[in-house]
Amino acid sequence: MSTSPLALQSEGPAAAPIADQRFRHGRYVIKRPWFSFFERTFRVFAPDGSLALFVRHPVLKLRGEWQIFADEARTQPLVNVKAQQVIAFNYTYDLRDETTGAQIGSVRSKGIKSIVRDQVEIMDVAGNVIGHLIEIGYSILRRFIPLLTSKHDIEIGGQVVATVRQKFRFFIKEFHVDQTLVVIGDDVDPRLVLTCALLALVNESNREGG
Repeated sequence: MSTSPLALQSEGPAAAPIADQRFRHGRYVIKRPWFSFFERTFRVFAPDGSLALFVRHPVLKLRGEWQIFADEARTQPLVNVKAQQVIAFNYTYDLRDETTGAQIGSVRSKGIKSIVRDQVEIMDVAGNVIGHLIEIGYSILRRFIPLLTSKHDIEIGGQVVATVRQKFRFFIKEFHVDQTLVVIGDDVDPRLVLTCALLALVNESNREGG
């Protein structure tokens, strides 16, 4: 039997630990204000409209670092995302469980390629590249016309496992994440996939300076 980290949707979802359920919804809506000064906030909503996750991203921190919380009051930190380097061209971010300190995986930007189009390698805890986050569509035009909506795909093992699509809204940035394309197996942490979707939105905020 194949040991691929992916399974076809028709086979049904793999059993998930209770603690990971907030990361295993099929679809999410992510919203953030257009402008902020000292920190950016992202609210991640489950399909029923309830708040699933809350992200705090400080703007003025020297080393790139941000956190994912279970609540807006930030009393329950879940995932820490921290750059290995203070200044670098190819940034590598480590993802860690805030409760246990265990590493979840890493993501690494592709340097020059990421300037004109987001291209990020997704790595497991052993440092093996298992997938990519890729910006699609008119990425170069978006660098000059921020009103154009963004599109990203996340692929694991050669298959697209999630899409991130921006919906145009006045006064707020809104993104729809779809993870129903395939079922991710237990050997791929679902926190890694959703954090990659959030990373695409953080990168966009950095480019816009808002």
